[in-house]
Amino acid sequence: MNMLIIGGAGYIGGVTAHLAKKAGHTVTIVDDLSTGNDYNIPAGATFINADIRRRDAARNIFALPCDAVIHLAARILVPESMQQPYTYFDTNTHGVLNVVDAAATAGVKNYILSSTAAVYGAPVHIPLQESDPTSPVNPYGASKLLAEQLLASYAITHHLNWVALRYFNVAGAYDGVGTDYPFVSHIIPSFLEQMRSKKPIRINGNDYDTPDGTAIRDYVHVVDIARAHLLAAEKLGAGTICQPINLGSHNGFSVKQVAETFNKVTGADLPIEYHPRRAGDPPKLIASNERAKKLLDWQPEYELETIIRDHYQWFKTQSRRKR
Repeated sequence: MNMLIIGGAGYIGGVTAHLAKKAGHTVTIVDDLSTGNDYNIPAGATFINADIRRRDAARNIFALPCDAVIHLAARILVPESMQQPYTYFDTNTHGVLNVVDAAATAGVKNYILSSTAAVYGAPVHIPLQESDPTSPVNPYGASKLLAEQLLASYAITHHLNWVALRYFNVAGAYDGVGTDYPFVSHIIPSFLEQMRSKKPIRINGNDYDTPDGTAIRDYVHVVDIARAHLLAAEKLGAGTICQPINLGSHNGFSVKQVAETFNKVTGADLPIEYHPRRAGDPPKLIASNERAKKLLDWQPEYELETIIRDHYQWFKTQSRRKR
């Protein structure tokens, strides 16, 4: 297939691009390198430096053949979205609008959107199902939900065949591609930074109604996430989907379990400090993956130890590179 990967120089985008090239697909990457890195682009991929918030730039990227769009470019920090809502709607919603409209004009029918568990807001059921209410509580989640709704609208007006992949906590690394952002987000990268600075592991809340008192979350290896995007592209080429799909483990791990596994895998032996809960954090946030199994033939293959080990190995390589 001719795959157009928007945000393909980033973390998940870079791994998706590497897997796509390995599978024999023709890959074109579009990225403005604001948070991505050109060294994440696999050999043999075509690179276009473009800002999809500009409508003309979005239209120009369809000069090359395209069978499927995999849209990963986004702002992803919830606290930042509370401070900069315009930036999040501009990138995560308006950027998608520009690309999907250009795709429709070019006659491209297959569109995979990177979405998020944040579209649900406070969970109603555990594990979360795609049929659960969507009521995001921050601009990040709202911007992603609006992007999903844009795709649904273009399915009506232009027969777009789409899927929105809603994922939770992505970690791990692959073939030199990891979370090399100009910021630290998510639990495992934060543990790695605490290890670098020799600080204790900080856990917010140990009085939840869970087996060990700490919050339970879903963790999926970045390779499993990237693989789901490629499966979605293949399935879209074979039939209509036009719906969101969760990408989760269906089980989850407590924050304490992640901390203890981190210490075991890395040998860091960092002490654990407990602090008060953060406002709005639910006790459990786990995704059902039944729809992913049914529609994509997908389920995660990597366990927590492998996720942490791969992330740690990448982190050590990056630390040596930056000396």
